[in-house]
Amino acid sequence: MFNLTGKVLVWDFETTVKEINGKIDNSPFNKDNRCVGVWWCMIENGTIGPVHRLVWNHNEKPQPDGRDAFQKDLDQADLIVAHNAKFDTIWALELEFRISCSIWCTMIAEFVFARAQQISLSLENTAIRRGVTHKKADLVSGMFKDGIGFEAMPFDTVDEYAEADVISCAEIYLAQVAELDEDAGLRPVIELMNEMLEFLVEIERNGIKIDIEALDKVQKEFIEERDLLISRLNEIARFVLGDSPFNLNSGPDQTKIVYSREVTDRKLHATIFNIGVGANGKPLPVPRMKQTRFNASVRASTKVVKKTIAKCCPVCDGSGRQYRVTKKGDPYKNQPRCKTCDGDGAVYTETGENAGLKLSPLSPNYASINGFKVDKITNKLLINQARSKGNDLAVEYLEKMSRLNAVNTYLNSFVAGIQTWVRDDGILHANFNQTVARTGRLSSSNPNFQNIPKSQKFPVRQCIVSRFGNSHLILEADFSGLEFRVAGELSRDPQIIDDVLSGKDVHKQTASIINQCSTSEVSKDMRQSAKAYTFAPLYGGMGMSEAEHIQTYFKTYFTIYGGLKDWHRQLMDGVLKDGIVRTPSGREFLFPNAKRLGNGRVTNATAIVNYPVQSFATGDCVPIACIRALKYFRKHNLKSKLILTVHDSIVVDCLSEEKDKVVAGLQWAMEGVKDDLHSRFNYTPSLPLDIEIEAGKNWMEMKELV
Repeated sequence: MFNLTGKVLVWDFETTVKEINGKIDNSPFNKDNRCVGVWWCMIENGTIGPVHRLVWNHNEKPQPDGRDAFQKDLDQADLIVAHNAKFDTIWALELEFRISCSIWCTMIAEFVFARAQQISLSLENTAIRRGVTHKKADLVSGMFKDGIGFEAMPFDTVDEYAEADVISCAEIYLAQVAELDEDAGLRPVIELMNEMLEFLVEIERNGIKIDIEALDKVQKEFIEERDLLISRLNEIARFVLGDSPFNLNSGPDQTKIVYSREVTDRKLHATIFNIGVGANGKPLPVPRMKQTRFNASVRASTKVVKKTIAKCCPVCDGSGRQYRVTKKGDPYKNQPRCKTCDGDGAVYTETGENAGLKLSPLSPNYASINGFKVDKITNKLLINQARSKGNDLAVEYLEKMSRLNAVNTYLNSFVAGIQTWVRDDGILHANFNQTVARTGRLSSSNPNFQNIPKSQKFPVRQCIVSRFGNSHLILEADFSGLEFRVAGELSRDPQIIDDVLSGKDVHKQTASIINQCSTSEVSKDMRQSAKAYTFAPLYGGMGMSEAEHIQTYFKTYFTIYGGLKDWHRQLMDGVLKDGIVRTPSGREFLFPNAKRLGNGRVTNATAIVNYPVQSFATGDCVPIACIRALKYFRKHNLKSKLILTVHDSIVVDCLSEEKDKVVAGLQWAMEGVKDDLHSRFNYTPSLPLDIEIEAGKNWMEMKELV
């Protein structure tokens, strides 16, 4: 339990700020950043003491002053408090200050108090909501806009600003403690998240070793694949459109290629299909149409595209410009665009043959301002449609278009993200965030390591290697089917319970259905890809964008797991009654505007059934495992480094000679979650938590150990 009544130190670090690709970087891992100073106060018996300061790296006060006094207060503190405390804690540790007590982040506490409501968690807005002393942002905002950092601002201004931040944070903390005194139900969750903060401090400081040469190789392979995809897609587009100009990145051109139609009246098209936003800023509702009316509406605002043949414009002779001279006979410096060919240099004549891949728009749900959607989800439906018609060229085009989008994402997000944020020593210190996802599930940024897939098709993971050398390991311990087990635990579905206790590999079972093969034929990649289908029904997914046999899988899912379906119904009935969902940890989610619609469905249904499973699994169970792992590593003085947690796994940069100790520690940490659930939340799960442990020379080439 956190000591909320002892000596509490409230601190706020002010630092220099650099910019990387338009993003603020105020981390201590940027060699150009400096700590300008730290401001702090002590709270004793509910009374806020005077604000102290330790300042250096300011133009007016370049030398440190009072380091010993600050450390003395740190040593005497029973609790440290800050807003966005992870930032301040990392700076303090990198500056070699000792921390021997627990840390309370007022931003984390406010996040839990919000109960999944959309609110700003900034210090300023939190202070406004709490009715306490406000931060003095106006003192410095203008100078920040002019590119002046804390180090160059007048010191009196910085001092007044930082002092207000400390007082504001201290008063927020006291208000939060007072709220917990009246309702202590949320305290265990807040304490868990604050303990998890220490784990995140550890992995952010440790960072991830990047093999730059391997990353460059992956980038080259992706670029080569991208160029081949573009070349083939252009080839197909030219074949089905004729000579008409097109752009693969153009929404209207994609509508022409895929649906063989183009919008003739954009205003009418938008009106018919309610495209745009209303006065409330939300998208207009999709109109309900029978198929005959939908088909007529499509014909009203679009026309069939015809193949064309291009001929050199006879007026401008292919130049796209119409030659003009002044009265003096001198040619114009900028020749006007040719009106005959509209600057293209060619005149296009329709052949009369219908162009494009000739697929049919699906429904009003897929209408867009450019015509009709060709996104990831829509593509799945279109591929099924093309296959049913034997349109192999359309299947190829859509599959290659999907792959191109994926490759571009990985080039622009992951490869470029890693290249941007890796430091000169080859270590990447990604940011991990506890207060973004409403369920408490971690997110990450700079770059996003939570979404790097395991598939061999995206070999970015091979760039994550051991900092200790080639003879050492990357080791990952993963909960086996955690969310499926949690769903069974919370719903008490007898079939899920039986599947878990019998050791059935539900992901392999799903993969066999999805890929229409036997379980013995299921590969590692197939099993990994199938996990999404196993989990989707847990969260209300219906597989409407999938092939017919996969849709059948979704339809039969709740026949097999009828107890899960009943639990979902109970959750929604409970929300309609009192507007709240609770988890065994005491975490609460409010749905104040939930209502039953005319079709019988409940608004926010997906979130209502999603939140309790995801929050208890990855917001509670996984953090407990991470906290236990950190305790084990510290107790045994392991030199191996905790470097990542991804969804339901823990990743370690492991010294080979410590492998057995690390494996034993992770087993103890993860299998012991059941004990901690009881001690923290007075909840004893009935289902076991199984783990899988893999190791390899990098994060992709892994072999199972346990």
